[in-house]
Amino acid sequence: MILISIQNTIEGTKRIDYVFLEYGMEEKMGCNNDWGQLKEIIVGTAKGYRIPELNRSFKSCQFPEYDEKDIQIGPYPDWVIKEAEEDLDKLAATLSVHGIIVHRPDTTYNHPDNWHHYSPRDCTLIVGDTIIETPSPILNRQYETWGYRNIFNSLHERGYKWIKAPTPILFDEDFKEDVKGVPSLNNEEILFEAANCIRVNDDILFQVSNTGNEKGARWLQDVLGDKYKVHLCENLYSYAHLDSTIIPLREGLVMYNASRVNEDNEPELFKSWDKIWIQECRSNPRQTNLPWGASEWIGMNMLNIDKHLAVVDKKQTEVIDKLKEYYIDVIPLELRHDRLLAGGFHCVTLDLVRDG
Repeated sequence: MILISIQNTIEGTKRIDYVFLEYGMEEKMGCNNDWGQLKEIIVGTAKGYRIPELNRSFKSCQFPEYDEKDIQIGPYPDWVIKEAEEDLDKLAATLSVHGIIVHRPDTTYNHPDNWHHYSPRDCTLIVGDTIIETPSPILNRQYETWGYRNIFNSLHERGYKWIKAPTPILFDEDFKEDVKGVPSLNNEEILFEAANCIRVNDDILFQVSNTGNEKGARWLQDVLGDKYKVHLCENLYSYAHLDSTIIPLREGLVMYNASRVNEDNEPELFKSWDKIWIQECRSNPRQTNLPWGASEWIGMNMLNIDKHLAVVDKKQTEVIDKLKEYYIDVIPLELRHDRLLAGGFHCVTLDLVRDG
């Protein structure tokens, strides 16, 4: 029997819930898709969010369109962190009310060069019952999983396998730009972030972009073996992650970002599925001069609780209306600084246990 603590904030009052779990042969472990009944999850924290000293990797992967003079180094304003943490606390409390076990990061051992612990999805991939710490091409993300180390250790004690990819050196030769200045990665080292991947049961979609290269996909396939098939996505979206472009909602139904996906470049895996095409997303207003880390399409970034219920940005009326047409109910919440902090509801969570 294991005791897990869950910190919740409901109506401004913090409490700690303790849930006793009896583990045995019937214990549910792992995740193979994004729509099975959610049982256990990590919700990130905005505490300590900062822009670290600039380096080639951070500039190329995170702020390629900004001049260095426009990128302010140091911690974000206290009021931004406060509001962001309020939104995350509300998300955690909402998930807990739905019977989901919620973990939060431990920032006690935060490395001074770390960027944040806001988006646990970005640097850890759960495939089946295996935890994979991925080799980010950003120097300042190499210590990010420290904040989840206690959680992963607990999962390992419960029977999960735990793998850490080779830590990259991040040579200048890892990075390149095309004639239009679009950044991408060479194949000098194994490089990718977990959010470049989407799980579809025994299939893994892997987006080749400025946060993931083909060598990373080959390494992932080698690690997973014959049980899973890694599929390259190379012509969708050159910047960063996949989860604001393609969202599998359940077996046979997928949501597409219509500005990036079309009938010619959609993954073969989804050719026979029903499609929801999203034409636009609404953005939160700009409130600071700090660089935005995500486009307005972060509003499409959502968290499925199961195949009939999802947490969605409350501003995204097109997304909400389309989901309801397919009998998917919505929990409308907000992340007021999703573009500034580069994370929607899928980014700021990491599902640890799902049915199916």
